[in-house]
Amino acid sequence: MEWQLTSPSGATTVTVTHHPEGTVTYRVVSGDVTVIEDARLGLATAEDDLTTLFPVSATTATIVASAFTLPHGKRRTSRIEMAQRVIRFAGRDAVPVEVVMCAAEDGVAFRYRSPTPVAPVRVIDEITEFRFAAPGRVWVQRLQPPGHAAPAYEETFTNGAPLDDPGSHQGWVFPALFEVAGRWVLLTEAGSDPGYTNTQLAGPAGRTYTVAFPHPGEALGVGAAHPTVSGAWQTPWRVILTGPTPGTILESDLVRHLSRPGAPADVSWVRPGRVAWSWWSDHDSPGNMQTQRRYVDFAAEMGWEHILVDANWSRLPDSEIVDLVAYAAACGVGVFLWYNSGGPNNAVTEQPRDRMYDATLRRAELGKLARWGVAGIKVDFFHSDKQTGVRHFHDILEDAAAERVMVNFHGCTVPRGWDRTWPHLMTMEGVAGAEQYSFRDTFPVEAPVLNTILPFTRNVPGSMDYTPVTFSDAESPHLTTNAHELALSVVFESGLQHFADSATSYRSQPEAVVDFLRSVPAVWDDTRWLGGEPGDHVVVARRHGATWFVAGISGRDAPHLVTVRPPLDAGTWTIDLIGDGDDPHRFAISHDTIDGVPVLTVAMATRGGFAARLTPV
Repeated sequence: MEWQLTSPSGATTVTVTHHPEGTVTYRVVSGDVTVIEDARLGLATAEDDLTTLFPVSATTATIVASAFTLPHGKRRTSRIEMAQRVIRFAGRDAVPVEVVMCAAEDGVAFRYRSPTPVAPVRVIDEITEFRFAAPGRVWVQRLQPPGHAAPAYEETFTNGAPLDDPGSHQGWVFPALFEVAGRWVLLTEAGSDPGYTNTQLAGPAGRTYTVAFPHPGEALGVGAAHPTVSGAWQTPWRVILTGPTPGTILESDLVRHLSRPGAPADVSWVRPGRVAWSWWSDHDSPGNMQTQRRYVDFAAEMGWEHILVDANWSRLPDSEIVDLVAYAAACGVGVFLWYNSGGPNNAVTEQPRDRMYDATLRRAELGKLARWGVAGIKVDFFHSDKQTGVRHFHDILEDAAAERVMVNFHGCTVPRGWDRTWPHLMTMEGVAGAEQYSFRDTFPVEAPVLNTILPFTRNVPGSMDYTPVTFSDAESPHLTTNAHELALSVVFESGLQHFADSATSYRSQPEAVVDFLRSVPAVWDDTRWLGGEPGDHVVVARRHGATWFVAGISGRDAPHLVTVRPPLDAGTWTIDLIGDGDDPHRFAISHDTIDGVPVLTVAMATRGGFAARLTPV
């Protein structure tokens, strides 16, 4: 018996098959290419085996319209149509379970749910498979074993390794990118909530990857590795983005469309933007309020919206923080303050800690911050995908919403559509970002290629707090060109774009570069892929109002030429282009006005890049 579901225009099809012995499988077709074939569905609880299933009923396919307008993301307003149907099965003991299937133009998704409320029961296995139909390439990130500051999704990615042999490791994390028979596939998940864990990937066994639960040692052992479900439970969506180009993956908003629409309804207080940040260039600076005032002045000078005061600010008297917040407010600048998430979930000693774990203490602290006028919090060192960890994230978001305090998560998992539910979730780390120049001596060699992979992987499901644009050097000097670094302000999307370098470094750049950093926004009306593929190079265009920002970066160890056609209407345009100069620390700067539709031909240096602003006249 089969049930088929096809997206409204026919771009993707998912087919669920029930086999006589009770096995249920699914396959996914992208265009006319089968990318996932004969992959098993099912799960098991401590009381019921739902790996052997028998059909009960199925709804007819319906078209579901999804739309949202949010303060930040790849595009503020997004609309799609998806086909949907629900198939009800029963296990050997007649316990019911439903599989909800969706098919959109850029992918398919499914989740398990209970049609009737159940008493609490532990899920002991989920046998969900992703069985690829042909050999191919894979870009996956290793699962970090539990440790002092892990897991935090801070490994690098394999770069086009064989799909069936990405390397020996204990597991992999979402999102995971594949190229199969000329089609591109990204596996990730969406809409997780405290009713389940976040999950990971195990395998491969041949060309098959499977869903895995978190490591028991995550968060210093706090919480169970397996979820306990109750009531009308449901799992997160298993999302399979797919299309003919890597651009289908980069541009997709399907994760947010699958996620629960949100609270709070009033988001007028949510203020995305650029952030001046002193910690990257001076780790002791959060304890010096004179330094922080200078960064407030710099943010105001640049027209940036916020500053971030990082770890250990709490060693100062509260009065100094109150004064700083008031000073910043008078300059039109918001202040974010850093917090340790622990609690018993980590052993990190940076302060303040023990204020964001206990609900009573957390609510009191957030109430105090609201009275001070603090714009937001950066909460760090979670180290958990367990159900207790997911609940911790959501509890912070709920309590912060009540006080109108924005949130940035660090030392954390990757986005799963939570910013659709909680629009004041501005960004998340979950990436090996620019801080690694201080901590990992191999990072300068890894970064050029990693940077070209991230737009097709980590940045796909949501905002990414990489903390880019570092022209100066930390402990390990960067090998990317300065034009590559500037381009990251456009290539990487984040509702809070923390520009990591020092005020001194930025002020010392050519005026055209400073002007670009003043003008580049953190809020976008559209996002387009213009070329490249992971591990090689990428060119991205993003629109803010009528102005387009186009940027490209290269991971190659040799120069190369790119020609791109921005998605512009014919007219008169001014083009401010900043590319690679005659050495890695210099820029080539041009300003032109043209009539027609611009075509950009840019020479990118070894590990180079470019950034352009195209403004209608």
